[in-house]
Amino acid sequence: MATSIMADDKTTEKITIWGIVQGVGFRPFVAKLAARQGLRGEVLNTGGLVEITVTDTPARLSEFLDALTSEKPKPAEIIHIEREHVPYREFEGFKISESLDGDKDAAMIPADLSICQSCISEMDDPANERHRHPFISCMECGPRYTIIDKMPYDRESTSMDDFQMCSFCSEQYTDIADRRYHAQTISCYECGPQLLYKAFGGEDIVGSTEELLSLAVKLLDEGKVIAVKGAGGYNFICDPFQDCAVAALRETKARESKPFAVMFLNAGQVSEYCEMSETEKNLLESSAKPILLLERKQVDKATGKENGPSEFKRSRFIGAFLPSMGLHRLLLKSCGKPLIVTSANVSGLPMVKDDDDMFALASKSKGLVAGTFYNKREIRVAVDDSVVRVIDGKPQMIRRSKGYAPVPLYVRALGQVPDKSTELLACGGQLKSAFALSKGAFSYVSQYFGDLDSLENMQVYEENVERMKTFFGINPKAVVCDMHPLYETTKYANKYASRHGAKLIVVQHHHAHVASVMAEHNLTGPVIGVSFDGTGYGLDGAVWGGEFLICEGGSFIRDAHLKYVTMVGGDALVSDAWKSAVSYALVHERGELVMCADDEFVVDITEIIAASNVTENENWHIVKEAVNKKINTVESSSMGRLFDAVSSLLGICHENSYEGECAILLEDAAARALKNPGGSEKDSLALKFHRQVADTVFKRCVKIRERDGINKVALTGGVFQNRVLTEMVLKLLRDGGFDVYYNISVSPNDGGIALGQNYIGMCLLAV
Repeated sequence: MATSIMADDKTTEKITIWGIVQGVGFRPFVAKLAARQGLRGEVLNTGGLVEITVTDTPARLSEFLDALTSEKPKPAEIIHIEREHVPYREFEGFKISESLDGDKDAAMIPADLSICQSCISEMDDPANERHRHPFISCMECGPRYTIIDKMPYDRESTSMDDFQMCSFCSEQYTDIADRRYHAQTISCYECGPQLLYKAFGGEDIVGSTEELLSLAVKLLDEGKVIAVKGAGGYNFICDPFQDCAVAALRETKARESKPFAVMFLNAGQVSEYCEMSETEKNLLESSAKPILLLERKQVDKATGKENGPSEFKRSRFIGAFLPSMGLHRLLLKSCGKPLIVTSANVSGLPMVKDDDDMFALASKSKGLVAGTFYNKREIRVAVDDSVVRVIDGKPQMIRRSKGYAPVPLYVRALGQVPDKSTELLACGGQLKSAFALSKGAFSYVSQYFGDLDSLENMQVYEENVERMKTFFGINPKAVVCDMHPLYETTKYANKYASRHGAKLIVVQHHHAHVASVMAEHNLTGPVIGVSFDGTGYGLDGAVWGGEFLICEGGSFIRDAHLKYVTMVGGDALVSDAWKSAVSYALVHERGELVMCADDEFVVDITEIIAASNVTENENWHIVKEAVNKKINTVESSSMGRLFDAVSSLLGICHENSYEGECAILLEDAAARALKNPGGSEKDSLALKFHRQVADTVFKRCVKIRERDGINKVALTGGVFQNRVLTEMVLKLLRDGGFDVYYNISVSPNDGGIALGQNYIGMCLLAV
């Protein structure tokens, strides 16, 4: 466009910024920075971008941009900046102008931000107007994605629009020198959401915030379960030190034995019960406030006794996290101990976000839930807590959700940045589901939805597809899905493609797993993909899950796989580990385990079978007959089922009451053997098995490298959530000179395959 240079060589530029620049205090920051440097102009939201128009000398504008990128708010992320000369304009000072709809193609909605240290200091200050305010927030913290209705991000575009600002908040909101200048979630005791309470049976109890907090603490101390409305949905909360409270919670959620996450007041309190590195501490305290899987301290050094309540002893890990909002922090401080904080739902159903649904669920509990603490700020979308761990010294996502979604990942296909006309919907899998929408290089991976076995979960999934399409201005020209014909996501993809005239791309499950690693690390290939999990539909109709793939771009070759084993039980194999054990023992009995072709591999479990009493299983002969006659059987190369079988053969666990339980307890046994080499035979055999699997991975990768010259290895699949195995494999491969990659920003489990599908779709459309 035309440029006019006026007196003193001043010029006018329009600066466009892409990234996480809305809902993170970016416009107020820009205005304060410009005022500090004496610049004149304006800043505004336009669609999902920020535009700055400013007049000054080119040198001073460059200084302004340098300071803008180096001093930006912590939650902000700048992806790209463009500078453009525009016709000269005179401004009176610098202002934040009204937002425009603008270009929605590059919209980036911030994830929810946990309570910041400045707000914590105000909460703890008796002289502050927001002392102990449960819903305190500012420009750098508070709900974002969970309350937004549309872009651009302004108060009237969120559920905060229901709350009229008082004069006190309004004065801060309009004061450029105040840290709540243009803070869209600003509120106080007078004008914001207020804490309310409904007792079991429907009785409303009116009281001050302090009175209701005292009531909540009293109920928790009495061993009751309470429901509390968080930023992204309702939580059930109880005292983990009272077995009766935990039992009531398990009955309410229909959750038999899976460990619950535990919320702690601060990192110091966490360290009383968990081992914690500096990296883990930093992650625990990060703005996302994820649930962090930490190794439990087995023994209290002060007493010499086993550490913590019985609920903490269900696993060698504790899912620990810190409060992300003021209300939870107040409860923890008042109780003086950690609390179980878990999603409010019946297991397998969506997390509850609406007040009436919560009241109904509490009523159905028949008194197990004592009451509901809530507020009248509506939650637009339910987002569960993220789950993260540290492995290999780095954070790794186990469940990508609150605090991370829907921040996009930058994905290149075949090493190139896809054209922005490339718009895709990747539907993900059936379990631990998430989808991904992409436009150009930006892949928006959704929050976690859980398993899609229920109509309710599938409905929430479909609603969120439409919601995110609208937010990001994406109209998918192609839809990518798993090849399993019975997956709900596959059925949905077929209907979507037919209804919208979109191209349908079908991707093999384990190929998608490997591609998710390639997407994260920009690996163009060829890559050795080691994909180990429980179940995936194979090209030959068998159940795959112990796979070595050679992947490049959007294609793959199956190089080798765990030897097929005839297993009885179909879908019941996922829960009945003993059936896997019997199936493997029958193969061994026939002497077939040693007979394999070059594209198959075996893990020798002869010693484990010899040490077991599997033939004494009361169903041994029934299963044997079914296998021999191929009644309700499947051919399986699943590494996940092999881990289940070994867990059962060693007498560790025979049934999965939750996904992966048998394998998790097998890993715990191996971990004990690492720490105590002179322990039980059971633990020693568990560790030996892990070493055999790791050694098999290494040997196969060496063979492929010698043959094909490929040195890059991608480790993925749910089995690689096993820390003992993963760290063994990493060491062997690195010592052997391999370049090894694994999932970081998405999970190695099925929550990550949408990103892999997205990548494969991009590659195929680019060819």
